[in-house]
Amino acid sequence: AFVFPFRMRGGDKPKPWLTVGLAFVFNSVNGAVNAYDLQRAESFSLSAVVCGVVLFALGVFINHQSDAILLRLRQPGETGYSIPYGGLYRWISAPNYLGEIIQWTGFAIAAATPAAWVFALFTVANLAPRARSHHQWYLDRFSDYPRDRKRLVPGLW
Repeated sequence: AFVFPFRMRGGDKPKPWLTVGLAFVFNSVNGAVNAYDLQRAESFSLSAVVCGVVLFALGVFINHQSDAILLRLRQPGETGYSIPYGGLYRWISAPNYLGEIIQWTGFAIAAATPAAWVFALFTVANLAPRARSHHQWYLDRFSDYPRDRKRLVPGLW
């Protein structure tokens, strides 16, 4: 919620405060619901926690690497769009979204609570359509966009 916006260039542009406020409210409620569910859990499986933490860390890495590639596309003062290359952009159009999905699925596996699984499912429901439209935007805008790239899942979709 906080890392990517602070890494972006163009800090002098006006911010949509309604979006910021709604994101704050959503993340506060989601965090509280997940904390409530976690404190009610009676036990945790060590293997599930380890697997979940590994997936969470992998998702964070993919997300941040992908965001770094996007942030390097523009030099200071540039406003145009470019095709991203490197990392998972070799195979898919939205690796940052894939990273988030992996991250929150890892959290759900580790936490093993209904709230964590609901959040992971809502993450997929939110980001999969965005990946589809993102991919189509690239195809429509760039005639030289790699046609073999998938939307969100390498080799599949």
